[in-house]
Amino acid sequence: MANKIKVELSLELAHQCVKCSACRSVCPTYSVVKEERSSPRGRLALAEAVVDGIMPLTEEVVAQWNECAMCRRCEWICPNEVEYKEIMFRARYMGNKELDKKDFVKTTVFTGLSMMGNLITKTAMKFAPSLMQAYGKLFKKEVPEYNAVFLDTGIPKYTKLIPKPTAKPFGLRGKIVKPKKDKKGRLLFFTGCMIDAFYGKTGENVLKLMETAGYEVVVPENIRCCGAPHLYGGNVEAFEKLMKHNKEEIDKYEFDYIVVACPTCGGALKEEYKYPVKDFAEILEEQGYITFKGNGEKVTFHFPCHSYTAMNTNPNTYRNVLKSIKNAEYVEGEQAMMCCGFAGYFSVANYEVATELQKRKVKDLENTQAQYVLSDCPGCVFNIADGMYKHSENYKNIKVQHLADYLAERLVEEETNLR
Repeated sequence: MANKIKVELSLELAHQCVKCSACRSVCPTYSVVKEERSSPRGRLALAEAVVDGIMPLTEEVVAQWNECAMCRRCEWICPNEVEYKEIMFRARYMGNKELDKKDFVKTTVFTGLSMMGNLITKTAMKFAPSLMQAYGKLFKKEVPEYNAVFLDTGIPKYTKLIPKPTAKPFGLRGKIVKPKKDKKGRLLFFTGCMIDAFYGKTGENVLKLMETAGYEVVVPENIRCCGAPHLYGGNVEAFEKLMKHNKEEIDKYEFDYIVVACPTCGGALKEEYKYPVKDFAEILEEQGYITFKGNGEKVTFHFPCHSYTAMNTNPNTYRNVLKSIKNAEYVEGEQAMMCCGFAGYFSVANYEVATELQKRKVKDLENTQAQYVLSDCPGCVFNIADGMYKHSENYKNIKVQHLADYLAERLVEEETNLR
């Protein structure tokens, strides 16, 4: 049984920051807004002032906390190891409770995530592909280059390139992959909401790669959203319910590691659930004998923030895997480790800041002159594809893919044993 999360923002926790300003050099929102209040140091100072009773808790203070993308790059660079996430989700929880200000769209999104994987969403998702197809034909917004539909709502922050729902939503649930020989261990694959709903092929490719690496892999039947968006947003009660449900399901299985293809899920499973977790790329790096062969293309990589912050995956893991591909050239953008501007609901609630970050990311990726833009996060893939379509005249010649899809297509040995 999962322990209750302490939500009180203590004086000791609030006073951790020594105001050195190192965090400002890596903060995506500060890089756009250029005001102290929009830096990690500024947000922590506000939290400290509220806890100390120097400043009242107001909607303006909460708005500054909510402007944070929760990328946690500040933790990554902080010389004093300030627990920024722990402070910020407690501050947001405090704001949610005391001000009780409801955001209809945010509530709807988070409620939908909480329901992912239950009978209602499984049934509803069966009709999603046909509905999206009908919308695309009616409004002529099909984008075949990205297997997506451009939803033009007339409201900029809700106008996005949306990947078409996968043909078999939640179709990986209950699957088991057996390695052909030399079994090295057993993995539990935590798919995550976006793979279940939109990127089913990515999930299949993760299984293919893990099988080739010599692992037996099981996909739990009844997992739900990991709850990270809820926790980061200060909705601790919803997170605890999801964690309790998922732990009860996960604990039915025996495994050596949980494997993920979404670092936000991986971070929650590692930090909050306390499970042993590995990114699928870490396993590929360990099994260096696997052969990938390209077609003379140039590839670049966007490092998801939560891969090296929440999951603490060494960025060189991805570099090593990509550099091992025969007949392909890996090039890295100058801003390869900067946030792409998605961060879930952040891109809607802070549309102007998110859009500027998205534009910067697109420009940096274009400067690499790569034909393939890869990432290890379904959300980043979604947002970068959206950005390429909106802001790049060359989007038809640039393939945006999850790393698992790109590698599986170039795997020399491709036979699988799904059953």
